[in-house]
Amino acid sequence: TNSESMTSKAHIEHDSRSLFLIKLPVARAGFDGFTSAWVYTGGPTVLVDVGPGSASAALLEALAEISVSRLDYILLTHIHIDHCGGIGTLARAFDHAPVVCHPKAISHLVDPQRLWQGSLKTLGDTALAYGPIEPVEAHRIVPADQIDSEHLTAVATPGHAAHHYSYLIGDLLFAGEAGGVCLSFDDGRFYLRPATPPRFFLATNLDSIDRLLHFTPQIICYGHIGSRENAGSMLRLHRDQLLRWRLMIQPFQEKAPVDD
Repeated sequence: TNSESMTSKAHIEHDSRSLFLIKLPVARAGFDGFTSAWVYTGGPTVLVDVGPGSASAALLEALAEISVSRLDYILLTHIHIDHCGGIGTLARAFDHAPVVCHPKAISHLVDPQRLWQGSLKTLGDTALAYGPIEPVEAHRIVPADQIDSEHLTAVATPGHAAHHYSYLIGDLLFAGEAGGVCLSFDDGRFYLRPATPPRFFLATNLDSIDRLLHFTPQIICYGHIGSRENAGSMLRLHRDQLLRWRLMIQPFQEKAPVDD
């Protein structure tokens, strides 16, 4: 499949919770609709993740379609380019909205050249399909650990990435990839798998899951992709799955040098 045959339009899903899932287009076979942004309008108007730079125009069209002309926050769960690549464009379009991210991520958003080069090295042609990331002015960025809001709680959840945060609004958990990747099907079944990029830190990830379980969220919103209403059960299932994966690969680790 080539880019000309793929749609450039975002797909919007909406339910009664003032919650919109925007599935974003990516001009690469198998990736279209796998990357998403979340919009919540039930209190503060919040955009969670912005997708890659190549999908920014589609995201802006989708926001206009659901009549979002103002944002109280743009929340970044982490700065992998499929989640944050469009932040320069979105920050300019919503020029009063603070951009919230992990404190360690700020320098990479202000000067994204190192982030882009690392993405090219790791992802190759997929990075080119996502497109480069444009810089954000430093004064626009707020460290997630300094958020002071009665509606929003930011929770450090490293593991998938050192610079990962999850966000809670009421009973909603925007987990990014702290809860893994979850694909749901029309018959109610789902496919859950760990999100383990190089380097992945198992113990850190398990601690992050435990931290999220402490808040007893009801609905988990995944970066990839969709939502599930049994958030606690899904987080515990993901935790168990990580431990099973470790058991499966341990025999191979014993035969190869281990990078601690």
